[in-house]
Parts: sequence; C-alpha cells; structure tokens
Amino acid sequence: MRGLIFLIALEGLLQPSRAEAEDPEAYMDAIDMIRRWGYPAELYDVVTKDGYILDMYRIPHGRFAEANSSCNRPAILMVHGMGVTSTEYFMNPPESSPAFILADQGFDIFLLNLRGTTYGKRHMTLTPDFGSKFWQYTVDEQANYDCTAAIDKVLEVTGQKSTYWIGNSLGTILGFMTLADNPEYNSKIKSLHQVGPVGTVHTVKGLTRFGLFWYRTLKPIVDWYRKTLGSHEILPQWPWLYRPLGQLCKGGLPFLGPEICYDLFFFLMGPPAKTFNMSRAATYLSHFPCGSSSWNFLHLAQLVTRGKVEHMDHNPEENMRRYGQVTPPPYNYSNIDVPIYLYWGRNDWDTNGPDIEHYILPNIRKDLGGLEVPGYNHIDFAIATDCAEKVWNPMAEIMRNENNRMCER
Repeated sequence: MRGLIFLIALEGLLQPSRAEAEDPEAYMDAIDMIRRWGYPAELYDVVTKDGYILDMYRIPHGRFAEANSSCNRPAILMVHGMGVTSTEYFMNPPESSPAFILADQGFDIFLLNLRGTTYGKRHMTLTPDFGSKFWQYTVDEQANYDCTAAIDKVLEVTGQKSTYWIGNSLGTILGFMTLADNPEYNSKIKSLHQVGPVGTVHTVKGLTRFGLFWYRTLKPIVDWYRKTLGSHEILPQWPWLYRPLGQLCKGGLPFLGPEICYDLFFFLMGPPAKTFNMSRAATYLSHFPCGSSSWNFLHLAQLVTRGKVEHMDHNPEENMRRYGQVTPPPYNYSNIDVPIYLYWGRNDWDTNGPDIEHYILPNIRKDLGGLEVPGYNHIDFAIATDCAEKVWNPMAEIMRNENNRMCER
C-alpha cells in the first residue's frame, strides 16, 4: 500500500505539466469546464429553508443558438447521483456530455449540486467541519429542501410555470421523493426523466452487494459508530489523490492500467459499454467522488436492506419527534402525478430490471415511457461516447414533442 501511494505521488510530482496538457479539465472547476467548450455558464445560489446554499449552474443555450422564447426553450433541472456533482453531466466533449447535448438541442439547462458535495458546502450559519451539524442530513432533507428550492429557483429565473426533471441514480429517487412528500410540486414538473432509476436497489450486484453484506453483518457496530461519531463527511473530493490514479489507468504501469481500471468499474457498476472512454479517467477521477454525509449513505443502506422507500430511521424517540410515530413512514408514491420516463441499462448492476419491476412499477402511475439500453451499466448513461444516440437524443425528442403540445394550448 505504501508503495502504491508513493508511485501515485511520484506520478503527480514528476509529470504535472504533461498531465494537465493531456487532461486540462482534470484541473478545472465546474464553470471553467462548461466554458472551455464555448457554452455560456451562469451561477445561481439556491438557498434552502434550512440554510444550505447550493451552487446551481445554468447553460441558457447551446454554442450556436441564442436564447429565444421560454416556450421554445423549455427549462430542464438536472439532478446528479450519489457521490458526484453536476459535473457528471459535462465531463466529456460536447457530443457525449448530456448537459451540452441538451443545450444544443434547444433546452435551458439548470444543474443542481446537492448539499454536502464539492459545490454544496455553504450554509447561512454552519461550517462543514468534522462532526458539525452541517452534516446532519439524509436523503429526506435533500428531497424536501434541496430539490424543492431548486425547482422554485429555476421557475423564478426563467419565468416559466414548470420545468422538466432529469435525475440520474440518486437524482431519480429524489425526484420520486420530492413529489411524493410535496404533491403541490407536481404542477411545477412537466415530466420526470429517470436515468438509471432507483427503486430500493435491493437487487444490487457486485462490490456494492458485498458492502451491504458487511453492513448487515456489522449492523450493531454501525449503529454504535453512528451514535458515537454522529454524521460527518465521507468520500470527499481529493483530486490530488485520485487524479494520478486516472493517469495510471491510461497505462502508466504494467500492474495498474486500463484492464485493472475496467475491472474496477465492472465490479462497481456492471460491465462498461464498449464506448466507455478510459482515456478521460483522470478527468473523471478528479471530479469523483466528491463527498456526502455518512447519514446519507446510511439512509440509502436502510432502503436497500429493508427493500422499501422510507424516511430515515433515526431512533424511536427521534422518529416520534419527526414523524409522530415510532417507525419511519414510507414515501407515498401515489402522490406522484406527472408523466414518468425510465431509462435503464441491461448491464447496470446498481439499478437493474428486477429493481424496476419489483418496486418502481408497482408503486407509480402506469402510463410510463422510456427505453432500455442493452449494453449500458450505471455510469455509461453519463459518459459513454455514444450516449447521445442511445439516450439523450431520444429523450430530447420526447420532451420537445411534449413541450410543443403544451405551447399549442
């Protein structure tokens, strides 16, 4: 282990200028990444009811089109997955970055960064120190505070009455939760487009399933850990550590090269698509992982192990204070009353067909749309080089046709 750390450090020290020239976005922040490709970028503060201040980026139009009427340039709110930020939507060149593809298709793009991530670490009164109350949040707070505030901000900025929602992974279950707990927001969402849709992930495979085995086995220790240390940050964004690993994934050493890195992605998310671009590994690993709270991960582990979508189970006393009952209530998906489109991959080991079939479909409205992408795993939707053809162009056509019908009314 010490030898590996030494080699990573040596790689970073000896070749920084060459690495930066090869992977300039690995050294950029989000706004610079957007502007690098010629897109306009705006930054807005989203202030939640409980005091968090979240960065939200806007790409108001594509590279070659000026903004026109709001009806012809409908807004899309894009919500990222667990352990990443909104950069997951623009980590590739324009032809294979979802946010750029949709901006060039004529949409007004808003990219939310959830609390606790690299671009969500501000608060009106709290600081993100270890053990701070800043980290005392779960998926419940992200749905009921972050997402509702983001929807309202999009409508305030654009003057539109509703927006499209695109979620990926965690962003999909946040879409379901937001509308289930806040049914008045159904009128503010034109339709949900759920990419890698999360039910309970009860049928997860690979390394995540292995981790959940140990979570169940060591549950008493996990509970002691939560009570003793409280909630704190885990998996922060450390590009100085992860970026050299990305360089090595491109073939820097005989025992750590593309094959090892492909295997890592394989066991985490399923077999990668043939169009997965390992040459950009340094950029990917400079922006992933990027932090969340330990309570957030424990809440998701609760959903997986119990096989149902409930609010966070704190303890009987805290549950009574929050929910008025000893056990956490389930989310009532029957409150969701907007068109829903699901996009899933047959090779996705995290959110797969059985999870959709056994949890999502029985609990949501039946007039569904969407598509299956046979060769995609969990991350391919965001970074495969053919994702425009396989996912985002078909999705854009659905939204454009839907919006045209609304404009004609």
